[in-house]
Amino acid sequence: MKVHSCLMLACLLASLVEAQAASIVEYLCCDWGPAMTLPGKTNAVAQFNDAEDEVYFLKQVTSGSGRSYSIYLCKMKPDGSAKTEIKELWKNPNYAIDAQGQSTWMDVNRKTRKIALSITAGGSDVTGLWTVNLDGTDLKHLITPMVINGHLQRIDSPSWTPDGQWLVYGETSEGMPLMKCDKDGKNISQILKEGGTSQGRVSPDGKQILYIKWIGWASRLYLMNIDGTNPHPLPNPDDKRWHTHGGTDPAWSPDGKQVFLIDISCVLIDVKSGKELAQRVGHSGYPHWGRLGLIGFRVGGIYFTDIERKESYCLTDFSLANIRDQKIGPGKW
Repeated sequence: MKVHSCLMLACLLASLVEAQAASIVEYLCCDWGPAMTLPGKTNAVAQFNDAEDEVYFLKQVTSGSGRSYSIYLCKMKPDGSAKTEIKELWKNPNYAIDAQGQSTWMDVNRKTRKIALSITAGGSDVTGLWTVNLDGTDLKHLITPMVINGHLQRIDSPSWTPDGQWLVYGETSEGMPLMKCDKDGKNISQILKEGGTSQGRVSPDGKQILYIKWIGWASRLYLMNIDGTNPHPLPNPDDKRWHTHGGTDPAWSPDGKQVFLIDISCVLIDVKSGKELAQRVGHSGYPHWGRLGLIGFRVGGIYFTDIERKESYCLTDFSLANIRDQKIGPGKW
């Protein structure tokens, strides 16, 4: 009896140790970028191949019963293989990043090899607007949220101009204006005098901005010139009541001719005519549109959508992962 009790106690202790060793892995924002080969030697530089694409994303690992947090910049192949931790960006921030909604956003600039990052729900030491090189170097905190008229700023959804010199972003504090700043977070100005706007997306040619205009509780798809002139709803000839497109999280096609929009059914829209080209395309979460298709993130992981097949695939495993099975460090998973 005593032996049996000792065995049960040993099993219980082993289970507790196993639970403490287990880590919660959460996948955050993502975007397409050029394929990168990390340097194998100290002081060597990363090599890029613009002819091929990879997925860049953030991963948050919580371990030690919630006592330790690490946030990594990672990459993987378009099919979800070759997952690689590029660099640990933050270790034990004041609070973990909230992964239950769109609390992060990433936009890659292929010309400058830089990522713009926004974090809206986390510790005060990580929230705000950031830039970092694709190889994980030169992490910079461009804008730190402030309290304005009793409201905390939420810097959200940064979008690069194609030359990598300017950023358009949303400031979801009082008024919800669309803003812009230079690549160093300076020369901040409001693009539109009106508020109630969010999710600005610069077009591939850098001439226009797609954005969401909130009218009461309704979200409408709008378009304007890069300098903020000529703001207008993208017309919808199929909507006989409002004549507009309702939805959120727009994404430009790489050629700038179409827009993906999340509404009741995810749709493709022709920018020139405003007509819906396809419905029920597939839900990739908060999306970017690249040469191979849509990539996006939501609760549950990172998803790829094949637009032609209208099928979505999860590229990540949303589960409890044992940290002993993960080789933490650059170039390892």
